[in-house]
Amino acid sequence: MTPKKQKALLALLENPTKEKAAAAAGITSKTLRSYLADPEFQAEYRKAFAGLVEDATRQAQQAISPALSTLREVVEDSGGGPQFRISAARSILEYSLKLTEQNDILSKLQELEKAVAERR
Repeated sequence: MTPKKQKALLALLENPTKEKAAAAAGITSKTLRSYLADPEFQAEYRKAFAGLVEDATRQAQQAISPALSTLREVVEDSGGGPQFRISAARSILEYSLKLTEQNDILSKLQELEKAVAERR
């Protein structure tokens, strides 16, 4: 990939719109559109974007424990208003159920993938 395309790729990842990305990369919007039509550029963009999503996911996962601890403190604070304690308790329940459901789905998916692999 050319240095101009690399600069455009970085600009796409750092800017909220294609127009701003083109300006940041020092190219026209038309040139950026032509880059985006290039399969090699698209593949590199998807790869770079996936990396950003993985980083964001990792950061969110690292924040789960402190967030739950904070909610738990609110639930256990008898001096706090009941509406705050109820809201915190509801949040803990909702997220706990979602996480449990997602873990169950992932576990079942892994079992299915293993079964399919064993049949091959």
